[in-house]
Amino acid sequence: MPELKNESKIPVGQVLVGKYRVIREIGRGGMAAVYEAEHLALGKKVALKVLASELSASSIVIERFFREARAAASVKSPHIVDIYDSGRVEDGRPFIAMEMLEGETLYDRMTRIRLISPEGTVRIITQCAKGLMKAHAVGIVHRDLKPENIFILRGEDGEELVKILDFGLAKFYSPVKTDEKTARLTREGAVFGTPAYMSPEQVKGQGSVDHRADLWALGCMTFECLTGRPVWNTDQGVAMTFASIAAAQLPVPSKLRPDLPPSFDEWFRKALERDPAKRFQTSKELADALARSFGGGPISLVSTRDLDAADTVAMTGPPLMEAMEGLADRLEGYDDESPTVARKSMPMAGTVPAREPGLSAVDLPPTASSSGTSRPVPRATIVRYAVSGGALAVALVLAGWSWTRVLGPQILAPVVQSTATAQVEGPTPQGTDTPIAPSTEPRWSLVLADAQKALAMGDAAGAQKALKDAIDAGAAVSVVRAFQEQMKMGAAGAGTCKMAAFSHPRLGVPGNAHSPTIANGAKGAVVTWTDDHEIGGHDHVYSVVIDSTGHPVSRPRDLTPEATDVGSASLLPMGDRIALLYSDQSGREAGVRARWIDEDGRIAGDSILVGAARPGSYWPSIERAPDGFFVAWQDGRDRDGDDLYLRHVNQQLEPVGGEVRATDYAGPPKLAPVVRSPSVAVAGNALYVAYELDRDPKTHLILRLRLPLGAPELSSGLDAAKPPPRGAPLRKDRELGEVQLVNEDKASASAPTIACGNEGCFLAWNGDQGGAFVSLIDPVEGHVVWRKMFSAKGSSPTLGASASGQVMVAYYDSGKVRLAQLSRDGVGSPSTVGKVTGAQPRPWLAPARTGEWLVAWQDTEERHSEAYAARVVCK
Repeated sequence: MPELKNESKIPVGQVLVGKYRVIREIGRGGMAAVYEAEHLALGKKVALKVLASELSASSIVIERFFREARAAASVKSPHIVDIYDSGRVEDGRPFIAMEMLEGETLYDRMTRIRLISPEGTVRIITQCAKGLMKAHAVGIVHRDLKPENIFILRGEDGEELVKILDFGLAKFYSPVKTDEKTARLTREGAVFGTPAYMSPEQVKGQGSVDHRADLWALGCMTFECLTGRPVWNTDQGVAMTFASIAAAQLPVPSKLRPDLPPSFDEWFRKALERDPAKRFQTSKELADALARSFGGGPISLVSTRDLDAADTVAMTGPPLMEAMEGLADRLEGYDDESPTVARKSMPMAGTVPAREPGLSAVDLPPTASSSGTSRPVPRATIVRYAVSGGALAVALVLAGWSWTRVLGPQILAPVVQSTATAQVEGPTPQGTDTPIAPSTEPRWSLVLADAQKALAMGDAAGAQKALKDAIDAGAAVSVVRAFQEQMKMGAAGAGTCKMAAFSHPRLGVPGNAHSPTIANGAKGAVVTWTDDHEIGGHDHVYSVVIDSTGHPVSRPRDLTPEATDVGSASLLPMGDRIALLYSDQSGREAGVRARWIDEDGRIAGDSILVGAARPGSYWPSIERAPDGFFVAWQDGRDRDGDDLYLRHVNQQLEPVGGEVRATDYAGPPKLAPVVRSPSVAVAGNALYVAYELDRDPKTHLILRLRLPLGAPELSSGLDAAKPPPRGAPLRKDRELGEVQLVNEDKASASAPTIACGNEGCFLAWNGDQGGAFVSLIDPVEGHVVWRKMFSAKGSSPTLGASASGQVMVAYYDSGKVRLAQLSRDGVGSPSTVGKVTGAQPRPWLAPARTGEWLVAWQDTEERHSEAYAARVVCK
């Protein structure tokens, strides 16, 4: 393959984008060049990474280039290289301005010293783990960790500081809409990474690449630090390296160096478990276990000394010296980025002797030592680490590794584990003796719990003070800011209802949260949401129990372990249990499903197929009936548009009778009407279903269907309609029971919701052109009594009914979560109970104790969507 050139040099002294004066070129690779520059206004030295002009026409390469800036800049850690700026220079080439580092890479250190002491290895890997913990917590997987991307420098206190570089191949595993550009970007990056450090998930293209791929790479680097050799033999090419990673037997470190303890062998086996679920699950867990593996006192046959703080390991004995001297002759001129990309193809200021990946752990003598002499090593800069991955990336793009599948960012376990040893202090859930401390929560969650307790006691000022203390305790600023804003607006808002408790149920769980729901339980409120932190791109339903202050008292639990991709979920309390209704959009368990969960928010029964045993989007709804429940969902099984389907289930959530087709709307080919977002209620001995009917892309109607509970049609449904013969008129619409148009103005509307109380049934919906609407439906006769827009700037209304028959509406208005009571007289005065940003899915509303309501909603928190909940007290 011809070597890529990068000859577009920037002259010394040139000023770029009006603020960076180029001092010198530090180095260059096939993808970019790096320059030392001075920020003219600040007088600060920076490293400018400028994309090669040959690649500046590729939108895919440019996206990867800027991805590095976005990824590194989004992580606030002393162990991640700081990104100051990004943009384009005058000729249009992208650039990144980052902190100027002086020191050496881990690659350089291993080249110079050969073997690093256990103490030094633990120190380096632990700092890497700290940086990764921050990156993983905000949804970023590096995907190309290797010694060249680990930089070691002296901190201000004189101690060594380790920083992670080159996030150019980083993967943001927040769910995003996959357009063609995104699909191409993912495809071309499918095998990105340096072969010697890639995980089995990466090389096999299993679509399961998550943060544990980075942990695998840490395991490889730890092995190499201590043995002086890579884990895998890469001199036979990338394909054979990939085959070894996928299936070859792991080396045993203590057989290569008898002075290593068996506890490290055990650590290494777990670090390189091919099944990610059996591997270390977080970087903290990996680092802690590594330190413990060397906790048994001095290691025999090893002495350490400080050589420029380089942690040289000297091993004694002529045979070992001879072995190392023989080895040194083989370790010349090789760049372990790829067997096809040598360091000599990347001109640098000076040369560095390199290790040979072709020598794997099974090729070398049982032990090895430093030769006792060090070859000259130039003063290191950021360049080699910033551009080292570039050549490999370009080579792999041009080579076109088409045999791999598209890799999706996936998470199979909570990223952040607790660093706290104490249990959560605070109100004990009803029926328990001691509070439960979720292990996924960071230590500073205890300080947040203090703020939650203060708010629950009515001390809003004390809550804000505790939140400021949380920042000092190391809490993520974005999380604390969310607490501050939500508590301030919810507790101080005008109206008859006020926030009495605030909950951030997903502390320590990465990625985006969707569709939060909440229900009152015997041991506290149960909050659920969907996210894909265990399997990227495949949402499951997770739950926690929160106490009266809003603090989680259980770990997040997967309520849908059989699911492939959950689209939506609902909660409905029934006695001491809660019915969970959800739709699995694909896979073997696809369809509308239900199961019981208990008062602890745990699975309490099998997943039962309620209807639609096929992949699809169903948006189901559930409501109690005198002898069980009714379930409604949208279903496009006929491929001529979605229609409304119903099913009666008993008190064990088992189906009674078959699926009931309730509508059959007709339309011209390729423009079939579509039923959306059904919402079901029972009142006046009748079943009510509100739903949206999209006649065409511009006509969205809100309809109400009514069926007496004893009607025969409720058991039989509509029969299957045959398509009309060619040339015949279109068949007519068919509907089960009585159907009435609710938005008679026919203004485009969406997302209806219905609930029934003492004063009638209320149906609310969202105006597509703005405004929140509600109507009163007579519960006996079923006709619309009145309708109105109750908030001109409102959106996404949802309804809830209490056991006493009170009906409330929750909605968004001007950045606020609002709550108001409904009656035959109209809509009461609204109360502000929280904060919301931009357009969000409608909230979830559920009754608690008399005069109390539970609200759950989704909002944006530091570039990701998050689930929030509140307990609201109304006078």
